[in-house]
Amino acid sequence: MNSLSTKLSAGGRIVLPAQMRANLGIKEGDELLISVADGEIRITPKALALQNALKLARHYISATPGLSDKLIAERRSEAADE
Repeated sequence: MNSLSTKLSAGGRIVLPAQMRANLGIKEGDELLISVADGEIRITPKALALQNALKLARHYISATPGLSDKLIAERRSEAADE
């Protein structure tokens, strides 16, 4: 589904069509993030944004050794030299 039509209601309210809500897995009360990029309004479920942020963070965290691992390795090396 590429796009569906809806109208802006009183108070700036937008009704998301049921088909879109179902495709996104969102329901009444779910939190949404709204942003403007390149002249477009983008609505992202907050849960999805969090998943994407964690995925990105995991990529960087797993790519570098942990500070505690580095400290333990240094201590072991020092102990072996004694």
